[in-house]
Amino acid sequence: MENLSGKSALITGGSRGIGRAVALKLASIGVNIAITGRNYESLQETLAAADQYDVDAAAIVADMKNKDDIKAAVNHTIETFGHIDILINNAGVMDNALFLDTTEEMFRDLFETNVMGPYHMMQQVLPQMIERKTGDIVNIASMSAVNASEQTAAYSATKFALTGLTEGVMKEMRKHNIRTFTINPSAVLTDLIGEPSLERDTMIHAEDVADVIVSQLQLNRRVFVKTNQIWATNPQQK
Repeated sequence: MENLSGKSALITGGSRGIGRAVALKLASIGVNIAITGRNYESLQETLAAADQYDVDAAAIVADMKNKDDIKAAVNHTIETFGHIDILINNAGVMDNALFLDTTEEMFRDLFETNVMGPYHMMQQVLPQMIERKTGDIVNIASMSAVNASEQTAAYSATKFALTGLTEGVMKEMRKHNIRTFTINPSAVLTDLIGEPSLERDTMIHAEDVADVIVSQLQLNRRVFVKTNQIWATNPQQK
């Protein structure tokens, strides 16, 4: 198994939900973490939760729709830790609507965060990974990237695009010993989905997704899982 202790990770959207859970899980096994988010107070709350672990941690206010913010976040992380071993592209937005009610502004906003954000992040992070001949990139998509449904046409389009982007990058980066993979969670109990219609204990929790991601990062470097799907065992249970 890969020993992650002492490595450095940059997690976008790390102040809440899946990003926060991944950041704290990595910190618990000795990974130095840098987290980005748009809300300063939420970022500080995650840093406070990470204080219990013997790692270095940094918080960076950044909007994944802003290329300059992304560049500054990457530069700050490298200046703080020396390099980035792990990139978790988690930040994302969801805005469901019937297709004919989907405005161009809504469509562009979804793409700017869910596709262009990871694109710019990988553009900034990959050169130093290639130089060091090692690295891991995790792009968090969704089961909406596998199976679109009513009112998710625009959101699903962004996650399908992210999946294609990830696979293309993966095939280019393997020769550099860089593992690039996609996580497709089903409905996760986070603020992103709003008030759940199912019993909370029957849904996927952010910590479950973090466990899967970290277990894959711990695989021997000779292998990786290109993509996977995460489902709740019995979401209809009452």
